[in-house]
Amino acid sequence: MGYLLEAKWQNDLTPAKDLRDFQGKIEAKAAWSRGLFVSNSGFTEEGLVSFGSGKRIICMDGLDLFEIFHRRRSFNEVMRLKLRKAAETGRPFVRVRDLYPNE
Repeated sequence: MGYLLEAKWQNDLTPAKDLRDFQGKIEAKAAWSRGLFVSNSGFTEEGLVSFGSGKRIICMDGLDLFEIFHRRRSFNEVMRLKLRKAAETGRPFVRVRDLYPNE
């Protein structure tokens, strides 16, 4: 499985338009391709809802990156858990700290 990466370092929350634009790039690739969208500031709730579910994009924010590095999490494990949650819930964004509820 291949990943296309888009990362934004900006003050504003990332809106649905940016996610839809990235989804268009993913759809132009092979059917097994997925995308990882990293937004340091995070995503608007309306944007995540209007972007919808069932897409091939996983989202990550700056707090997720902090959790990965600070707690020395395996990036591969985090991605595996994010993919699983996305498949179960249909949501492209689940916080890393919510992937480990017992800690």
